[in-house]
Amino acid sequence: MPIEEVVRRHAPVRDRGARARSALLWAVLASLLLVVLPQLMPALAWLAWPQRLVGSLAHELGHGVAAWLVGGTLESLRLFPDGSGVALTRSPTTASARAVVAAGGLFGPPLAGSLLFIAARDARLARVALVLLTVGLGVALVCWVRNGFGWAWVAACTGVTGWVAWRGSGAALQAFTCFLAVQACLSSLARTGYLFSAHARTGVGEMASDTAQIAAQLGGPHWLWGALVLLLSVALMVGGLGLFLHALRRQLTPAST
Repeated sequence: MPIEEVVRRHAPVRDRGARARSALLWAVLASLLLVVLPQLMPALAWLAWPQRLVGSLAHELGHGVAAWLVGGTLESLRLFPDGSGVALTRSPTTASARAVVAAGGLFGPPLAGSLLFIAARDARLARVALVLLTVGLGVALVCWVRNGFGWAWVAACTGVTGWVAWRGSGAALQAFTCFLAVQACLSSLARTGYLFSAHARTGVGEMASDTAQIAAQLGGPHWLWGALVLLLSVALMVGGLGLFLHALRRQLTPAST
């Protein structure tokens, strides 16, 4: 096959690979700035605030999804300015069902990060993921968010994701999806201490942590469940990132003809 034909056929693949690589680079750089700058300059601590809220939103929605999986419902969701959140769910009274609902919040951020990394492999997948995310946030906003601050935050997230999904170029779609994936993963890692705590402080007061609730239903120490959740969460995030990097490598090195 003439070299010109080979170049022509592989050019779109290389373009997709270059977009994916650029998306990952910008997402990582933006996320690092949000993490590093508050540490170097305490006056910029507010930069880390959106990340905590993103993690809390994914956490509380994780409780809701888990409740549906065991035949229950999500009754309400609240987010607070301190970055905490509370989800009220109704689920079967069995110990296993209650444990699943408690664990759902812990797996919300790492699962979201993994799925977003998978979607970021391709601009079309990224657009579909952002459209679904926009619809999901819109439904949550109308049906379950029950406090003013939570409503404002979820409305803002819905607007931003919807605008990017509608107007974003291929590179912007992948970069934004990557950015959300990195933020969700960083939020999950930042909450590692919570996994080994028996209590949680929220905007409505102190309550038993999710791992303590799992231990109360299934037995064993809460820190053991925290360690298990941490291992599974890291596996989820590494798996999603690995699939993204594998696709990136294939796009940058197309097979010869």
